[in-house]
Amino acid sequence: MQREPLSPELDNLWRMLWEEWQDNDEEDVVLDSKKLAEIEARVPELQGRIKTALAYLQRAYYIQYRSGVGSEGIEPILYDVYEPRS
Repeated sequence: MQREPLSPELDNLWRMLWEEWQDNDEEDVVLDSKKLAEIEARVPELQGRIKTALAYLQRAYYIQYRSGVGSEGIEPILYDVYEPRS
C-alpha cells in the first residue's frame, strides 16, 4: 500500500482521527456535524474543507470511512485508521 505524502494540516487531521479511533477501542466513530466542527476548530486550515480532506485521506490510503444516516442526515462514519508511522 503506497501512501501519498500529506500536508501538515492533513497529517494533523490523520493523527487526530487515529487518537479518536483508539479512544473508541477501534470501533466505528461517527463524524457528525458537531465532531466535524470540533475538528475544524482544532485544524483551522481545514475550515469548510473537512469532508474533502476525509475523501483525500481515504483515497491516499490513510483512513477508510463510509457514509451512514444519522440524526442529522448522511454523516461520514470512520471505520479504520491506518497507524501513523512516527
